[in-house]
Amino acid sequence: MDLSRLAEPFHQDDIEWRVSRSGNGSKGPFAIVLAYITARAIQSRLDDVCGPENWRTEEPMMIEVAGKSAFAVGISIRNLLNKDGAWEWITKWDVAEPTNIEPAKGGFSSAMKRSGAQWGIGRYLYHLDEAFAEVAETSGGRDWNYARLSEKHGGGVYYWKAPSLPGWALPKEPHHDVSAAQLNSLKQAWRDKFTDDLMDQGDLRKGFALFVRSVVGEFPLSDHTCWTREAWVKCSERIDATTEPGGVSADVPFEG
Repeated sequence: MDLSRLAEPFHQDDIEWRVSRSGNGSKGPFAIVLAYITARAIQSRLDDVCGPENWRTEEPMMIEVAGKSAFAVGISIRNLLNKDGAWEWITKWDVAEPTNIEPAKGGFSSAMKRSGAQWGIGRYLYHLDEAFAEVAETSGGRDWNYARLSEKHGGGVYYWKAPSLPGWALPKEPHHDVSAAQLNSLKQAWRDKFTDDLMDQGDLRKGFALFVRSVVGEFPLSDHTCWTREAWVKCSERIDATTEPGGVSADVPFEG
């Protein structure tokens, strides 16, 4: 059982979106959306990685958090052997408040998603920023979602289509994977080219982040599972092509 597979990205079809903010702008309605995974997707991932017999949800509890009632849900995985050679159940818990619609079902589902994130399932989605959805006055087909503005914004009907996920947030083919060792080798090559031994760790992290984002854009670059092979190659080629690095600072253009 390879529990690291729990944290792998989901296919775009397994990701759902919800409107976090909407309103009327100068060009009409707008909608800002957030990505999330469903409880069913979490269950399927646990089945695939652990086997149906090796995971379970604990009996949910109602607890008080800051004066509010919340569901506490635990996901247990039977994987680790104790000193006596017997299987152990390891449980990770998280909480969520009841939802406005179907409070019990919604609260349990939300708490399960959070406890799944404790195991790494879908945690990478926390790196995604809110995004503007494509909005239209009429539906463009099955990929479009019906919505209504609040009364504050006129209460009008609009349709929205979810944005595409960036490449780092999608499953990678095996030949596109970047291992932790490869990422460390890239960091070392960058350090040998651009830095000296006097830089502290904080400056090194900021400098490496500046370099990577100037070459391939924004993504959670500290996690090797979020790297694509293409991004790794582009950064490696930029390091090799740079003839006058000039040291690391906020204004280094990183041009070869």
